[in-house]
Amino acid sequence: MKKTSITQDSRKNIQMWIRDLGSPDGSKRLKTRSLLVGEGKHAVPGLIQALSNGNRHARWEAAKILALTIDPTAGSALVHALEDEDIGVRWAAMEALIALDRACLEPLVQALMKDVGSVWLLEGARHVLHVLKNRGRLKKPMMKVFEALQDVEAELTAPRAAEEAWESLFGPKGKDSFK
Repeated sequence: MKKTSITQDSRKNIQMWIRDLGSPDGSKRLKTRSLLVGEGKHAVPGLIQALSNGNRHARWEAAKILALTIDPTAGSALVHALEDEDIGVRWAAMEALIALDRACLEPLVQALMKDVGSVWLLEGARHVLHVLKNRGRLKKPMMKVFEALQDVEAELTAPRAAEEAWESLFGPKGKDSFK
């Protein structure tokens, strides 16, 4: 596989465009989104940063672009964005995780094993897994996680189901699988 390098000018443009994602001007953000999508995976590190550090507009735009870029390296940041204070950002993060398809499962399961006190994380994970289930993309261990998320006491049942899914899909918890 041929690795493409990024020019210094492209790097500067990406940094400038990432800053522009926070603009109050919607048409400027739309143009910037198109430019960043064109940069593909080169823009992902800056988008990940904007997803956690930007203003509401920048976070939403970053999630929207990551849904189009489909880079698994953004999975953990997108799962973290499921807990964003802004519902639009959370929704865009869910859509981006769905776009990642099965590549979103590892960071999602990790989060469910660690931080199930967040209602927003539970709701976001439930939605993502619901869509993947409807598309026939979930294996049996993840179906159990989905079922646990449907439970009235999901904060109690989901972590155990996530641990079992982790061990089944990714190996023992003690391995250096956690990133």
